[in-house]
Amino acid sequence: MENNTVSIPGAVPEGYTATGYLTVRVYTARGGIPVEGALVTVSYADASSPAPHAVLTTDRSGKTPTISLAAPPRSLSLTPEDTSVYPRLLPYALYNITIAREGFYTVNDLNVRIFADITAIQDADLVPRAEALPREYYRDDSTYIEQDTEDGL
Repeated sequence: MENNTVSIPGAVPEGYTATGYLTVRVYTARGGIPVEGALVTVSYADASSPAPHAVLTTDRSGKTPTISLAAPPRSLSLTPEDTSVYPRLLPYALYNITIAREGFYTVNDLNVRIFADITAIQDADLVPRAEALPREYYRDDSTYIEQDTEDGL
């Protein structure tokens, strides 16, 4: 499957004069199996409009391409500042990430921090929807044990 990225133009928050980077890695089975074809939507966390900044698709290794995101200047993270004026003086930008794939529950990662000149790697572990699980199961530590109710077990 081809890895597609769609950047959606929008207003950059005031004071975001630098660039940070983001890669999302999507897995299931506690990180054991990559999820191909997951739809990853990235939006500004503090925007009044929920319009996305970028829409990405994971490749067969479960990864999105690295994208660039607006961030405050690096100097804000090097010196203590008064953060009472939210969000202009925070040393990082806040983004929301939504990861969706058919057959799995949707994951919403809120307020993901993006720093200038740094690549953030956001891992997401998708949980299969109930329809994908056995009719009945018991959880024993990390193992799902199927029970066949027709045999009376």
